[in-house]
Amino acid sequence: MFKTMGKSRRVIALSLLVAVLGSLAFAKKKDNESVKEEAGYYYGYGNASTKEEAESMGRKDLVETALTSTLRLTNPKAPRISVSAASAAARVKNVKPFASNKAGTNVTFRISVKDWEKEEEKFAESLRKTLSPKYESLSSKTKIAEKLNEAVVILNELASNGETELLTVQPKATELMARRVEAVCADAVKNLVLTVSVKDGFTGPETKYTVNASDSSGKAVSGLILRAVFEKVSLTESEEGPLEVVSSVKTDSLGNANVEYPVAEEFKNTAVTLTVSTAFSDNPLATKAMKKLDAQSSVDGCFVRYEDFTASFDGAKVPAGEFNAGAVSHDSKARKAEAAHTVTTGAYVIDFAPVTNAQFAAYLHATRAETKPEYLDNTDYNAPDQPVVGVSVEDALAYAAWLSEQTGWTFRLPTEEEWEKAARAGKDVIYPWGDEAPNKNKAANYKGNGKFKNTSPVGAFENGKNEWGLSDMSGNVWEWTSSKRTAQEDSPLCVVKGGSWMDGPADLRISNYRELDSTAGYPDTGFRLVRDEQ
Repeated sequence: MFKTMGKSRRVIALSLLVAVLGSLAFAKKKDNESVKEEAGYYYGYGNASTKEEAESMGRKDLVETALTSTLRLTNPKAPRISVSAASAAARVKNVKPFASNKAGTNVTFRISVKDWEKEEEKFAESLRKTLSPKYESLSSKTKIAEKLNEAVVILNELASNGETELLTVQPKATELMARRVEAVCADAVKNLVLTVSVKDGFTGPETKYTVNASDSSGKAVSGLILRAVFEKVSLTESEEGPLEVVSSVKTDSLGNANVEYPVAEEFKNTAVTLTVSTAFSDNPLATKAMKKLDAQSSVDGCFVRYEDFTASFDGAKVPAGEFNAGAVSHDSKARKAEAAHTVTTGAYVIDFAPVTNAQFAAYLHATRAETKPEYLDNTDYNAPDQPVVGVSVEDALAYAAWLSEQTGWTFRLPTEEEWEKAARAGKDVIYPWGDEAPNKNKAANYKGNGKFKNTSPVGAFENGKNEWGLSDMSGNVWEWTSSKRTAQEDSPLCVVKGGSWMDGPADLRISNYRELDSTAGYPDTGFRLVRDEQ
């Protein structure tokens, strides 16, 4: 159960051998080229803008090299040990620079293996005397919070001093103190249950994020220190890496702790993950075992934070009434299939723009989806403000159903006629902006537009907006509708409208349409939603 060292840390013959090779193998790259390393010594190097920084760096490097050399006597593949600057200063505070430049900004420290082992034995014994009573106290505690809070203190002390894999319970013994503490923690964590009060999905300024800690029987765990991390999620490959805000919270008598949402602008109107766990990873030098304990206890929530979701999902209001669908009389490019006809619609609201990658990826995040559209990994198509493509009608309807659940509104795909009515904005025009082709006034993203070679950010063509403020109704991407033109009930073909970046100007006409397999996804096809006016 417990890891053993196998041999005493005072193995002089092996230490001397390691010192011959170890200072080169374990130390950082030598900064002072004038220093010739000798057998029987450990070396540390520091190079910084000031003398104080260089000496602190050099002492830290010296201690880490010596500790790593000691550990690799019994574990040759062990990674290099890291210690805190305070620990390094306490251990070799009397060691003077062995060599340096005139300014003292490039320094070398060294200590003989024998002197290091004498000093380290004293340090280890002092640390053991400090931590042993805490461990004995830990073993006698019955409450989960008391066990874990005390264990954090012990393991942090061991990690900060680089002694996790070195300090034994007894001098010259084999049983490591860290393994004993970790075993106590593992049993406590198995009995710990953390829950987040907020369900996955939309949250806002009024949302209170609370975590509850209890044991496996449901009894509240009070006084437990927890680590809470709000992470701004990178939804697409083109976005920057995740941004985190870490805080420490403590549960009250009911086992509850409130977690404050970050105030930074980057955390507004975005997808976030809240992860709460035990607090071992708060130490920058936390070991793998400490991080594993946090992972075993952790709970998370996947949220989409909106300061005002009503404004974020605003659209154009389309009044109820009759509408002349199909081709207008002066459209010379119209086909017979686009013949004019009168349609009556109810009132509805239509999105100002197609659904973007950021919006769709937020939905995938909040629903913990295991699959995503094919082109969401393609840098030609996956910028946050580009329209999502590669989605089937089923994908679009699933997004609409989720959005309806989150908002209380009823979202759906528009019919072909509803799409046309919104595109014309009450006018008898060929294109949303009028009768001129898009190449006349650079009004849309079409094949040969001279600006974009694939999908463009939504709203990139200001001249392409219609009277109601709708953008990208023509060009950029074809948009799914719920309409079918075929009489076959089981046909997968659905109507798409608007033309795309892959099509010529004539295909961008409002009355034009295509029929596509609704079960497939295409690099030039996305969607926008409508909701019934309420």
